[in-house]
Amino acid sequence: MRRPVSPKLTLAALALGAAGPAFAQSGEGEWQTKAEAVLVAAAIDEGDPTAPAGDVLLGSAMLEVSRADTFENGLTLGWLGALRFEQDAASRPAFAGAFSACPAPLPVCPSAGGLSPVAPSTGLVVGGVRRDENGFVALEAASVSLAGPWGEGVLGWDAGAAARLDARAPSVLNRASAYSPGLDPTALSVVRARNDATGSSAKASYLSPRWLGLRLGVSYTPEANERTADFDPDFSGPGLASAQLENVWEGAASFARQFAEQDLRLRGAVTYTKAASATSLAAFGDYEAWGAGMELEHDGWTGGARWLSSNNAWSSGDGGYEAWEVGLVKDVEGWRFGVEAGWASDGLLDVEGASWLVGVSHDISENLALGLAWSAAEADIPVPAGISAGHRNASNDGLLVELTVRN
Repeated sequence: MRRPVSPKLTLAALALGAAGPAFAQSGEGEWQTKAEAVLVAAAIDEGDPTAPAGDVLLGSAMLEVSRADTFENGLTLGWLGALRFEQDAASRPAFAGAFSACPAPLPVCPSAGGLSPVAPSTGLVVGGVRRDENGFVALEAASVSLAGPWGEGVLGWDAGAAARLDARAPSVLNRASAYSPGLDPTALSVVRARNDATGSSAKASYLSPRWLGLRLGVSYTPEANERTADFDPDFSGPGLASAQLENVWEGAASFARQFAEQDLRLRGAVTYTKAASATSLAAFGDYEAWGAGMELEHDGWTGGARWLSSNNAWSSGDGGYEAWEVGLVKDVEGWRFGVEAGWASDGLLDVEGASWLVGVSHDISENLALGLAWSAAEADIPVPAGISAGHRNASNDGLLVELTVRN
């Protein structure tokens, strides 16, 4: 497995170290800090031993430091550093993981040169050894930006243009969700419609100003190798084959418009990702993914949908991935009620799954929020069945309680 380059640690340490003496300060030209801790308690009913649920307690803690200096010529220099500790489901840290249900040596199971292929859209694999990771620290951002009338340029470890400008479905809770979850107590979600194949890997990005509601963005990532709390673009292990994406280009077009008289806010986006594969395995080729999303807000209601279609960098037949995410929430005086649903199909892994969540959250104060939800996920996972491949429908569901504390 390729390792991230070491300068990221130096940049992150400089950002955090310089911010240390000024944690209590805020405002332009001064260091600002944001801290957040999330605890999720879950009682999940496991439907199949193939996909064990997460632990009873999962958690996440983030520390972010930033600074913005505006010069006399109108340019703004920004600094951003962020670290997150994540305790997700032990078998699915950073969403990626192995179901360990259909090993590649069996001819009826997905294979890339005798190895189990990892889907670059999700980091999931149906063969290999199930992971057991009890927590990790991830670099979420360590970047510098320069903004002016011409737009904004960003250099360093950060999200790319497709992730930053996309439109998405709303979430009821903070970290736990039915789609693209930060924390997944069911450990069974296969729905990830976020067009982000690089995570926070080192990259260069440009975002244009917003002209008549339209904003454009582009990013270039030399190598997708940096794991964040929510995604591992370079997931690998014994018996696994990864596409090893490099020379990743992202493009995005975002449109936002507010109609004050109708109390309506509209936002939409189209995203695109193109990358090369550095692996020597002939089964993998160039990676390509299209995404689109829409958000609508009116009278306290927020609805949205997001779609992703990717070829999974698979050049040996139909190995595409497609995902849909749909959500609807209602905000009333610090309360949020809502429902989320997602669906995904992966031709490379021969997996299809769906997940949903219905719940409520409440901002008790500016620093404290509490949420309650019922979450469910299911997936048809390939398993050997004699001379052919069968499928096992795994399902996990249960009650979640989420507590968020922030500064």
